[in-house]
Amino acid sequence: MERAAPSRVAELSAPAAAFEFLVVWAAAAGAAAVGLPERVTAGDWGAFAVLVPLIAVAHLAAREREMHQGSQLSLAPMFAAVLLLPPLLAALAIATAFVSEWVRARVSWYIVLFNAANAIAPALAARALYDGVSAAGDARPALAACAAVLTFLALHFGILATMLRLARGVPVRGTVRLDCLLIDAGLLSLGAAAALLAGQHASLAALLAVPLALVYRALDIPSLVEASRIEPKTGLFNVRHFRAAVEQELARAERFARPVSVLMLDVDHLRTLIQARGQPAGDEGLRLVARELVHATRYYDVPARWGRDEFGVLLPETSEPGALALAERIRAGVERASAEDGTNLTVSIGVASVPTGGVERDVLLALADAATLRAKLSGRNAVAVPPEGDSVGEAEHALARAVRAD
Repeated sequence: MERAAPSRVAELSAPAAAFEFLVVWAAAAGAAAVGLPERVTAGDWGAFAVLVPLIAVAHLAAREREMHQGSQLSLAPMFAAVLLLPPLLAALAIATAFVSEWVRARVSWYIVLFNAANAIAPALAARALYDGVSAAGDARPALAACAAVLTFLALHFGILATMLRLARGVPVRGTVRLDCLLIDAGLLSLGAAAALLAGQHASLAALLAVPLALVYRALDIPSLVEASRIEPKTGLFNVRHFRAAVEQELARAERFARPVSVLMLDVDHLRTLIQARGQPAGDEGLRLVARELVHATRYYDVPARWGRDEFGVLLPETSEPGALALAERIRAGVERASAEDGTNLTVSIGVASVPTGGVERDVLLALADAATLRAKLSGRNAVAVPPEGDSVGEAEHALARAVRAD
């Protein structure tokens, strides 16, 4: 599910922005330290010409593992470039992967910049260690390659875990996981083996094509795990993932004193549509609402199907005015799209916001649900916030009245 992200550095907390600056500076300083190669051979340029498109294409074949991680097949050709090419040329080859990522996904520039720096900086360190170990004797290329792989893994995952902890409150154990380490270690080892074989004879590197294809197929397994978090009818996240994401975001918001909002949506008169035109029409109406949610939200928001005719949206880093503006865009978008396809559905949206976290997940969700009931009771096709002093008991009575009226 690809969604454009706004290019605002303000989306990063101050510590995360400072850490990104440090990582980018380290990558730039490393590239400057190695300097221009004294001599670039025709073989270097030939390898560069082969590896650059291979890296770019392989990077587009990424398989998602989690919201904040991905299995990049491009690690294999990237690491081959690290060991085969002059360091500065290898850094340039690696950078092409993230250009292709930006062209495909249009993620924010600072995310692409961080991802590129978090590949280039570990790559330069790995190459320096490889050269140092290799210089100790001609019989140590395998040892040098293993040391380079371990160095890349340690730096790459260390930097990634630190950034995700600072920016999103993701615990280290959520990033540095054994399955992630093994997959990436395998891909890096394939790249190292390709480089060592190419050093003997370039055509030998082709022997790794089949193992790379097998790795690609193996990455379907994490994709199946990811599918367990998706509600199949709409393609949005399911309620279990949504509740977990709200809890995690509230903890992060409290830690950094940042706002967070939740939208709860009820599809108006969905039962009437199903009675008149059948269940397939109702399913298409749900998918229409889901499309509008994806279109209106940012890449790090969490739109989910709550159940039956209900949806939820988690909005990190969003105060009440911003959440109300987004809710109105969603309401108008659904009304317009459903009028065009003849379903004539609308949505009632409740908005609940907290300025600095500090509330229980179920309390925030109950407030959003109460606001949704208020929107329905006001005549539907509306956006509302919880009434002052609204209690759970009053919300339950309002729900009963709304069900009888539908």
